Amino acid sequence: MEIKNGQRTPRQRVNANGFGTFYWVESRKRWVAQIHDIHGIRRAKVCKTKKQCQEWLELQRRFRHFGSTAYSVHSKQTVAQFLSGWVELNCSKGSPETKRGYLSTIKNHINPAIGGIRVQSLSPHSIEQLLSDMAQNKYGFGTIKLAYAVLRAAFNYACKMGDLTFNPVSRVSPPTGQLNSQKHIPYQDFVSIYKASQLNAYTHARVELGMMIGLRPGEIYGLRWSDIDLEHKTMIVARQLQRVKGEGLVFRPVKQKEARVIHLTETQIEILRTHDFYQGLEKIKWEEDLGLVFPNSIGKPLDRKKDSKDWNALLSRAGVGKYIIYQMRKTAFTNFASLSPSIPSMLAFTGHSNTSTVMNHYAFSLSEEMGALLAKMDLKRPKSLNSYERSLINGIQKS
Repeated sequence: MEIKNGQRTPRQRVNANGFGTFYWVESRKRWVAQIHDIHGIRRAKVCKTKKQCQEWLELQRRFRHFGSTAYSVHSKQTVAQFLSGWVELNCSKGSPETKRGYLSTIKNHINPAIGGIRVQSLSPHSIEQLLSDMAQNKYGFGTIKLAYAVLRAAFNYACKMGDLTFNPVSRVSPPTGQLNSQKHIPYQDFVSIYKASQLNAYTHARVELGMMIGLRPGEIYGLRWSDIDLEHKTMIVARQLQRVKGEGLVFRPVKQKEARVIHLTETQIEILRTHDFYQGLEKIKWEEDLGLVFPNSIGKPLDRKKDSKDWNALLSRAGVGKYIIYQMRKTAFTNFASLSPSIPSMLAFTGHSNTSTVMNHYAFSLSEEMGALLAKMDLKRPKSLNSYERSLINGIQKS
């Protein structure tokens, strides 16, 4: 204890360098904790108890360890700086694609409009104006909705951590509209694309898994021959290939985190056997063999850009319009839906009005049903090319 003006006061608590400190302020009847942030700026917080000081200092040290200012929003911090710290702190352990989407939204839509505004000065009117301007500039509803969601999540977190006392997004109504999702490929173009893919075993197998089974592109890139049981006609989908900033192409678990088994038809087994045979002839050129079903030209993981380039070349050979790769998946499940009992019928049988409830709790897939469904899908598969059709497509390709 120290004696000042005839009164005893608690001595200032001194920690090791960099760990911060806390002390009693007699005039305020409060404890004050102080620590330097990652930028060397001294931060302070007034607390009622020593325990609160210790918890706050521990939190600041943890955030500083990860290169963040822990949302210690000071008077000069801008929205751009604030959101950058939030993304790095909250999205580092999540999906790379989610983080990439957040960063893109912040960089391309939020920062140009309100990034320079100080956090403490951001008003609900500024956020409403941002959303209104995006709508006037004809951005899709999904893009506008994501911008709103990013701001809401970031400011909610800051308020939860006690770094802000007011969330301006809370007073802004969520954007309304309808998502314009990509549609399936029309049947006539589906037939043309599938027939054109039959000219190459690799492309034929790639389109078969994408447009007949409906695997996600990343799942196809991550598929290994060891995942396919040709004898028992099954395929395990256990991983996906994603590009991660700073790491390159990385194998990660599938989206639902659990591997799933897919039953294959005899025709699909034959398509994969043919692809495997011709792939064996190409391996002499490879630099590395990772056992991938769809590697690049030297045996290494396939990049989405290369797959997109091959896809566009296939569309050109087929003489159809532009479609994105993911529309193969939409096409597969559109065809599946046309062969399965309708959801309205399932709702009528169960007595539920919510589709998700039925699908999550009542619709369980049986291997027999999957096999029967795939057999029906075989009927939708375009027939093999005849000699005239092959010469016609080859003619289009040469021209």
